[in-house]
Amino acid sequence: MPLAHKTIPQTNSNLPDSLKNQISNNFKKDDEFRTSVTSAQKSESQTSAAKSKYADSVNLRLTSGKRNEFKKFFTECEISMNQGFEMAVDFIIREAKAGRITVSKSGINKVGEL
Repeated sequence: MPLAHKTIPQTNSNLPDSLKNQISNNFKKDDEFRTSVTSAQKSESQTSAAKSKYADSVNLRLTSGKRNEFKKFFTECEISMNQGFEMAVDFIIREAKAGRITVSKSGINKVGEL
């Protein structure tokens, strides 16, 4: 006994086209639905990557006190906050790879210190 019957809405009905499409999509087979969804996702991701000028941006949440402290320090060094954070992270990665420091949840420690 079938659970649902596919009915095609009448062309003279007052239903909007988007609702008609949604109703007809409810009765698609799984294979048909997967292929149509994956093809739509690929095209959307390609266009959004091409349009976004901030595709490689990172949001950093700081308290206003910390932000002001960092801003003051980097301004005194005559660099932007972006440059300062980038250089700081590059330095930490380089030192950790060289084995001079360890980075963990508890913080950054010099190797050999207690």
